[in-house]
Amino acid sequence: MLTPASSAAPSSSLGAGAPRPLSADAERWAWWALAAIAAAVAVRLGINALELAPLHFDEAQYWTYGEALDWGYYSKPPMAAWLIRLSTELAGDTIFGVRLLAPVVHGVIAWLLFATGRLLFDARTGFWAAICYLTLPAVAASSGLMTTDPPMMVAWALALYALARALASEPPHPSFGGESSVGVGLGWWALCGAAIGVGLLSKYTMVAFVGGCLGYALFSRQGRFGWRPTRLYGPLLAALCAVLAFSPNLLWNAANDFAAIAHVGDNAKLGGGPRWQVDKALEFIGAQAAILGPVLFIGLLLLVAKGRWRQEWSYRLLLWLTLPLPVIMTVQAFLSRAHPNWAAPAYVAGTLAIVAWLLDRERAAWLRVSVAIGLAAQVALTGAAVAYREAAAELPRTYDPYKKMRPNPPICARALALSEGAPLLSNDRRLLADCMFVGGLGLTQIRIWNADGVPGNHYEMTSSLTLNDADQSFLLVVLRGADQAAARLSRFEQVEVLESAALVTHADRSVSYTLARVSGFKGYADK
Repeated sequence: MLTPASSAAPSSSLGAGAPRPLSADAERWAWWALAAIAAAVAVRLGINALELAPLHFDEAQYWTYGEALDWGYYSKPPMAAWLIRLSTELAGDTIFGVRLLAPVVHGVIAWLLFATGRLLFDARTGFWAAICYLTLPAVAASSGLMTTDPPMMVAWALALYALARALASEPPHPSFGGESSVGVGLGWWALCGAAIGVGLLSKYTMVAFVGGCLGYALFSRQGRFGWRPTRLYGPLLAALCAVLAFSPNLLWNAANDFAAIAHVGDNAKLGGGPRWQVDKALEFIGAQAAILGPVLFIGLLLLVAKGRWRQEWSYRLLLWLTLPLPVIMTVQAFLSRAHPNWAAPAYVAGTLAIVAWLLDRERAAWLRVSVAIGLAAQVALTGAAVAYREAAAELPRTYDPYKKMRPNPPICARALALSEGAPLLSNDRRLLADCMFVGGLGLTQIRIWNADGVPGNHYEMTSSLTLNDADQSFLLVVLRGADQAAARLSRFEQVEVLESAALVTHADRSVSYTLARVSGFKGYADK
């Protein structure tokens, strides 16, 4: 990679007020960062335009949410649904339309990392933080999917930048330089709080940012604001703005038995007691190494072990916004379960901390290796997507990066072709979400099997099959198993099995399904 001449060595000292004007050298780093970000976004938009990967059922679910805009949904806050609605209004109800904003959002995160790196260290550090973030293996994958993570992570990055600006403007410790004055930096505190609120509208994991800030303030000697009122105006304003931004979703939850917030607890699955899964905890840690890539993961471990954060407030701040979330999620994996992406937002601040430390120790070669690995991961991911799109049925399932997404679309296409306009019925919300996207269906055009009557997802909350549907005909779709299909079919007066087959998805995997036209629902059990 061609880079401009190195700027001055990183420095974490800040003066009060606005950042220093850009020097000619820093301006070159800024232009290089913008060019790299624009190139990465353009390439990833081009890859997405090829529609190499089927839509993920979560993306399809958020698309269905976006067709009925609201302040909340059973399983998630609304931001992903809103953004997908916006992008599909611009680019159409296509896979590319759904994913249009994902690469753009990651590009914005990279630029915010450049700005934060320049503020806390220097422009060279900001440049490498942006480049290393863009080439994280996880960002390569995430840029091809529009989930709740990108909007939450851009809010995290904006909150981090605003917090750094606020701390620079109102120093809690002489190491920041300058004198504290009431009102200086309050706008940045307000922006930080608003970004936190928007992050919570994207994914509730954003609360970890608040926890990291509290940890920094309470346990970092140089992070304390003390109890003088003038030192608390900014944080209190941030808290107020966060609550105001997040309040519509809180009100929606209050009106819907706190369904979305309760779903977070359901996801944790701690109700049955701990399982003490050492293997799952180690697997989760390995997944974090894959998210960051091996070089930056080792860099993070060394940064923590070497203790640089003890001397410099900027490293402490960044690590407080990095370490708590993956540590908590590792414990969660040990006790129950944790998906690898649950800790992903922590690596926004983490990438900057690692890059700054490696550059300070003159380890720029490590960063070049990390970028090379990330580019190789992007090429491998794209190559695998091309290969499996062309010949998935002839290839093993193990190496397919999108293996979970292949069965539903062709089954949905068959179901819609045979439905003759009848609503679709299934016990599988993922299948229904995919079918709704493929067929352009709304919530009134589907029903979901819900035998216990207790909502466990948004479709069960809005579109459960009940005895009120006894006079309605449905196209029933049942996956995996003749016994399950027979049990469902027995609950209807009229049954016409249209198709019972196995869809070959890979050389070593097939998925059985049954399609039937049914009517006369008798209830879930005999009285």
